[in-house]
Amino acid sequence: MDADETSSLISSSSASGPGDVEAVQDGTKRDVSTHDSYEVDIRGWTLLTKLEFYQMWLLLGMLTGIGLMTINNVGNDAQALWTHYDDSISQGMIQQRQLMHVSLLSFISFIGRLLSGIGSDLIVKNLGRSRFWCLFISSAVFCAAQICGLRIENPNLLGFLSSLSGLAYGFLFGVFPSLVAEGFGVTGLSQNWGFMTLSPVLFGNIFNLVYGRVYDHHSFIDPNGRRQCLEGLKCYQSAYWVTFAASVACICISLWAIQHDGVKKAKARRRLEADEDREA
Repeated sequence: MDADETSSLISSSSASGPGDVEAVQDGTKRDVSTHDSYEVDIRGWTLLTKLEFYQMWLLLGMLTGIGLMTINNVGNDAQALWTHYDDSISQGMIQQRQLMHVSLLSFISFIGRLLSGIGSDLIVKNLGRSRFWCLFISSAVFCAAQICGLRIENPNLLGFLSSLSGLAYGFLFGVFPSLVAEGFGVTGLSQNWGFMTLSPVLFGNIFNLVYGRVYDHHSFIDPNGRRQCLEGLKCYQSAYWVTFAASVACICISLWAIQHDGVKKAKARRRLEADEDREA
């Protein structure tokens, strides 16, 4: 192959790496605004010694759990609201509405993943901000979704809950692998991502159990053996108070992570400048 045909396949010392990582060679001045994910290699039990691991683990678990509660139970939300709102509505119509919300969640989640992938790079490269701001956005959107879950009594407006939950859920998973790679390195990404995804298992079950406990408390078994709740919003409202509090906690944790990330990068920058001064 000619040199010009292979040149595009070989990274030069001045080329930028993926995301906000700048590829460099030894002795070359580099931007230390973020970690070099090709140099960092943190995995296995070493993760447990890093504060960043607990920040990310909590955020991923809590935010995923908040989203899964709505994703898994939006059909129950629709059933409760429509039964209370219009007692003449057929079961077939309710099922159509339930399917609509499932489709809406899936589509908006897809949009959220696209937006977070593009948006996180814009936040880092164009604005020079931490990628953790994407988790703050996801937390804020989840918080807005929980407010919808607490307030919406008209089933025709339930799409706001589905849309916001799907958007926040997609935004979360669109950016999180990049955060894991940036924080702990790309070499052990698959192993580290596996550790991270244990948290949604825990928190997803917790929030779904909370919803089930609340819904069961307000419902009854009809003669046909189906569980029914005729109280509308009250059938599940208390569960959304729990997830609302969790989403506010996630906003606080994400702001803490942004501040911690900034301090860590500032220390790395000062360290590099000191090394350069000694070499000079």
